[in-house]
Amino acid sequence: MARADVTHSLAFRLGLLGAGGSLVALAIAGVVMATLQRAGAERAFDERLAVFVTQLFADYANGRVADDTAHFANPAFEQPGSGWFWIIADPATNVPLLASRSVFDPLPASPRPASAQDGAMQTHRLPFGTQRLRLAERVFTLNDQSVLIRVTAPTVGLEREIERFRLALMATLGTMWFSLLVLAFLQIRIGLQPLKAVQDAVSDVREGRSQRVEGRFPSEVSPLIDELNALIASNAEIIERGRHHVGNLAHALKTPLAVILNASSDRREDPEASLSRIQTEARAIDDRVRLYLDRAQRAAVQSVAGQATQLTEVAEPLVRVMGKLNRDKDLAIEAAIDPSLRVRVERHDLEEALGNLLENACRHASGKVQLSAEAQADRTPMIRICIDDDGPGLTPDQRSIVLKRGERLDQAQPGSGLGLAIVQEIANLYAGTLNLSDSPLGGLKVCLTLPAAAAVTPKSSRKRPRRP
Repeated sequence: MARADVTHSLAFRLGLLGAGGSLVALAIAGVVMATLQRAGAERAFDERLAVFVTQLFADYANGRVADDTAHFANPAFEQPGSGWFWIIADPATNVPLLASRSVFDPLPASPRPASAQDGAMQTHRLPFGTQRLRLAERVFTLNDQSVLIRVTAPTVGLEREIERFRLALMATLGTMWFSLLVLAFLQIRIGLQPLKAVQDAVSDVREGRSQRVEGRFPSEVSPLIDELNALIASNAEIIERGRHHVGNLAHALKTPLAVILNASSDRREDPEASLSRIQTEARAIDDRVRLYLDRAQRAAVQSVAGQATQLTEVAEPLVRVMGKLNRDKDLAIEAAIDPSLRVRVERHDLEEALGNLLENACRHASGKVQLSAEAQADRTPMIRICIDDDGPGLTPDQRSIVLKRGERLDQAQPGSGLGLAIVQEIANLYAGTLNLSDSPLGGLKVCLTLPAAAAVTPKSSRKRPRRP
């Protein structure tokens, strides 16, 4: 069993991603909210000072400001050094004309003093001993005379309010993050529960308690279950085919072995005749063993994932070889195949199937053999490979005979009669078909249909007729 690494765990990765993502999101939200709250608190504080500035000017214009007294409800303006100050000064010289009782030292100069030209309210931060002040000032014009009104207030209360908000915000966001972690943990446990069900179902198959992975699974997991069941069915089919071939081989060897035993033990028969019979049956045994070994090998590899062979890479060399072997017949062999066509067949099986078909066509053709292939857009993509010849052809009855194992129409020609049977066996192994029909050339048309693989873009077209 493979060792579990926590860093390779889906739950760990999802939990880490959820915790980190939510922490970053909450941190960004906290910074934005704290910034907006501070800006709002400072704006409200400055607006309050601006009201004092306007009220002080109104009192000054109406003559209600005498010496160091103004009509403010805030008693802090009466406490020396409180930081709550108001000053009425000459804007040109910045010399105070009137000031509150709380002023006992000159105030620091503002970073950008207000001028009579703009007449706009200005706010600044000023240092004042160990604390900070907020300053609001504006220049007013009264009877062609300009006065500078300045009001200050300490920021201790403002900073405390901002700090309390930040602490409350951090506590709230921390609680939210912890709640999100708990929810994420529950989500991961519940969301990954189907994988545990898949593990249990696969374990049942491995232990022999079930033949398939069964159960109700989410739509995201269902394709995986379908592929697992297809793999299980494919393996079972391969095993069943192997058993079938072994049984067929045992059955096929019974008669030859019986003949050999009978010939070897029959003392009355001529020794040479017995030896001839033994040799004949031994060759038959050898042919059958080779046939069933090939079938067993194909049954083992025909369902291998990713198996694909480019058609031209197999067909063109075979066409050249057949042309050289039949040079004395002056045989024209033409091949018209799209280089992008690929079949989902093991290369050796494709070579054997096409080799047998081309050999039969060249043996019976009078002067011409055509090899072609085309893709068929059915529910399951297939490639149809056809070989035509201009030979004598076959009748419907003869076609059914030649597809039987070991059957031959022309006993004078060498061969075992297994060629078309092997091709048909290959077609069946790959869920294909083998059909015989009349050819437009006048002879026989043999069409082999095999499953198509994904097409590839060829570097250069190699589709051209070949005449050896």
